[in-house]
Parts: sequence; C-alpha cells; structure tokens
Amino acid sequence: MRRAAVLLTAVGLLCWLTACSSSPDTPAAGPGSPSGTGEVPGPLPFGERRLTGTVERAGDCTMLLVGERRWALTGDVAAGLRPGARVTVRGNLATRPAACGDRDLAQTVAVTRVDPA
Repeated sequence: MRRAAVLLTAVGLLCWLTACSSSPDTPAAGPGSPSGTGEVPGPLPFGERRLTGTVERAGDCTMLLVGERRWALTGDVAAGLRPGARVTVRGNLATRPAACGDRDLAQTVAVTRVDPA
C-alpha cells in the first residue's frame, strides 16, 4: 500500500513538472541557447517581456514584428515609435487595444522602455 502511494506521488510530481516546463508563449530552445526569435520569456502569465523587432503601424494599431509573430504595443512610449524602426521594447503583458482587435497578434505589451536595436 505504501509503495502505491509513493509511486502515485512520483508520477503526479513528474506530470506536474512536465506541464510546467512548456508553454505556448515561450519558444522551444534548449537550456542556455537563445531561440533567435528576439523574444525573451518571462514568468507566465504576467511579467516583463523584452522583444526586439521592427515597428509596424496600421491605423491606430502599433505592432512589433518579431520573427514571424506580431505583438501589439500600447502606451505613450509605443505611440511615439516610427514605423520601420528596429527597436527593443520592454514592458508587461496587457489587454489588446480595440484598434488591434481584428489582427492576428501573439499578445500585447504595454511598453515602458524602448532602446534602438
């Protein structure tokens, strides 16, 4: 009886660790190897994101093209970005702005800092 409890606990712990180690928002890369997408994963579902890409704008929607994914950008800092500029933005995940509602976007970042890339 005790062996069954230990075995069940071990299997449960293994399943929990496996489920926590993968996320659709983080690129698959081995330990210590950058993914090359420009995305630096942060704690999910919240946390700071640092993304490097090219600024795009469609109407009032400001976006960052990172590899093949587009991220919506919000905030006063994002509003001042020029389309075509290659930048690194930092900020936290946020809700998608209405102006970007119909677009196929990865997620939204409320930009707090921008650096030239």
